[in-house]
Amino acid sequence: MQEEKKATTPKKQAPAKRRRRRSARSAAPAARSTQAAAQTTSTAEPAAEQNEAAAAPAPAPETAAPSAPETLQAPQTEEAAPQTPEPSEPQTPAEPGEDEPAKASQPAEEKPQEEAEPAADAGDAEPSEPETPAEPDEASPAEETAAAASAEETAEAPAAAEAPDAEHPAEPQTPAEPGEDKPAEESQPAEEKPQEAAESAADADDAEPAEPDTESPAEPEADEQRVSDITRTVQLSIEQITAHLDAAPAQSETEAAPQSQEETVEEAPPTLADHLVGGLGSIARWLLLVLIFVLVIAISGVVWLYRSATPDMLPQIRVTFAGQEVAPSSYQWKVPVVGKAIRRTYAETLSSAPAALAQPVEQTSPDFTVSPDSYRSELTVTDSEDAVVFEGDVETFANFQFTENGEYTAELTLYSDESPVAGDAAVIGSETWQLSFKVEVRPTVHLFATSVQQGGVAAVTVSDTVDGRPPQIQTTLKNAGFAKAGTGWVCYLPIPWDHAAGTQQLVVTMGDYRETLEFEVQAAKWNYKDYSSTSQFVTPYIGQNDIPAELQNVLGQKVTPAAWAESNFVQPLLNTLDVELYYGMTEYAGRSRSQRASNSGGGRTATNMVLSTTWGELLIAPANGTVALAKDLGDGFGNTLVIDHGAGVRSIFYHLQQIDVKAGDQLKQGQSVATCGSTLVAEMRIGTVPIDPRPVWRAQCDALKHY
Repeated sequence: MQEEKKATTPKKQAPAKRRRRRSARSAAPAARSTQAAAQTTSTAEPAAEQNEAAAAPAPAPETAAPSAPETLQAPQTEEAAPQTPEPSEPQTPAEPGEDEPAKASQPAEEKPQEEAEPAADAGDAEPSEPETPAEPDEASPAEETAAAASAEETAEAPAAAEAPDAEHPAEPQTPAEPGEDKPAEESQPAEEKPQEAAESAADADDAEPAEPDTESPAEPEADEQRVSDITRTVQLSIEQITAHLDAAPAQSETEAAPQSQEETVEEAPPTLADHLVGGLGSIARWLLLVLIFVLVIAISGVVWLYRSATPDMLPQIRVTFAGQEVAPSSYQWKVPVVGKAIRRTYAETLSSAPAALAQPVEQTSPDFTVSPDSYRSELTVTDSEDAVVFEGDVETFANFQFTENGEYTAELTLYSDESPVAGDAAVIGSETWQLSFKVEVRPTVHLFATSVQQGGVAAVTVSDTVDGRPPQIQTTLKNAGFAKAGTGWVCYLPIPWDHAAGTQQLVVTMGDYRETLEFEVQAAKWNYKDYSSTSQFVTPYIGQNDIPAELQNVLGQKVTPAAWAESNFVQPLLNTLDVELYYGMTEYAGRSRSQRASNSGGGRTATNMVLSTTWGELLIAPANGTVALAKDLGDGFGNTLVIDHGAGVRSIFYHLQQIDVKAGDQLKQGQSVATCGSTLVAEMRIGTVPIDPRPVWRAQCDALKHY
């Protein structure tokens, strides 16, 4: 009966061990469950050894206990050794007081928690170097203690069978010496293949427990050996896992060591320099934020001002040429946004080709008009062959005259320059006008009378010509031609006293342009005198064709500009005129009654005036002019003075007592030029044709009022 109870004792504990082994295999990474399983197996191992010792005959305790386990474990070690890929670390011998016999004194099923803690402590122990197996003839103190415990258990077996859960106080055991471990522990294959051994142990636990066989005494020994092998395999696996877990924190601590040193350096107490650097950094960050804020506000303001600089702020300039307004072709203006620093540019090309004027230019000196006139100007004028005919500014162009008709191109640019005054930001830039025009100068021709009396004067004026040459006139009337007068030309046409009354036609030619004019010649009522003899004729008498050759040369000289434009004409004597013979008066001698009735017959007609003067009476210049001749021409003419008034008009005085001027002198109207004798012959000619001087002296000749 005792042998049956002993044989069944480990089999009753097998379910508990199986449950714990399954828990260890399913939760191998968990440290606490693994330690509990190791404790359970370590507790079951002494119990199996005690049962084996009790079943043996009564040999000496020293030699009987270890014989069976050593014999069964040795072959397994030899078979498993070749399959081990990696050797495990050697185990460290257990500390005194932690031997397996001491743990076996407590049941495994009652206190698994208490048994798991010592197993965890044993697993944490460092593996020791390989130990030399003990000699067979020497028995360790642990074996002796185990044999004694078997003897006691054999005596108490009936009681243990009835109350298997009762607690059995463990007797103190002698700790094993370090180098005297059991040889069976060293021969385990767990160090070579811990994973395969753990799986085989789990499979063995999962098997159904065999029913007790009372007839075979070797079956309990095999079961105990199997349990012992499985237990040691699991224990070695747990120890290896625990060793790896202990190595990982150590490596982590080793890797973290440099970082801890760096942290220690960084955590040093800050110095004054550190505080200064930190303060300066804070101030710099604050200033940077303020600067960014100010920049944002400034940029926003500039953008607003930039958008406020609209095209309405551009200059409005009006340009006209020859009375016609011209449109600009391009401009480029810079409107101030922020003083003189930032400006907004407006630039546009309105037309790439010059603008053509609608009407041709009919003036030789057209003008540019700029409003307002405060801009600096540059003007260039070119002809049809791109030759520059003028280059300058608008003010200088006012004195320019075109010399011929044709196609021209002008480019005018107005500039608004930077103000020299500090802080005075104005719009600067330029605007350009390009225009093409055709010069078709058609001088204006004007005839200042529709009818002219015999002995009078007709005046024709012509405006400036393109080429600057004087116009030409075609007429039956003798004349001196056109003379320069003011802004144009003037031609005086003298009408002889005996010119036939009627329509007078004339043609004025100005380059390629011609114009035909007409006026009426009216007959004058001339006076006459009849004498019985020629001795009664008024003397001296100078006829139209009686002038000497020297005087004729003077009358044929080149025409000069009119000089009387400022003062017109006055009579040459200060006293009242005492006329003995008027211009156009005819003297007859011995005519019959019928001739008198028809005013026919031979006589002589005066073409000048004979004045009765006092001796030494002063003679003055009737108008401005130049002394053309001052000389004594001999018998019949005496001292002769010729004053050239310009435009072919000349004043001639004969029989002077004394001449006070000389040829070439410039005279002013009213200036004393000579003294008279008893008689003065006064004559006025235009060209070579004498005219009536009295209406001229009295300012009654309208023609000579136009010059």
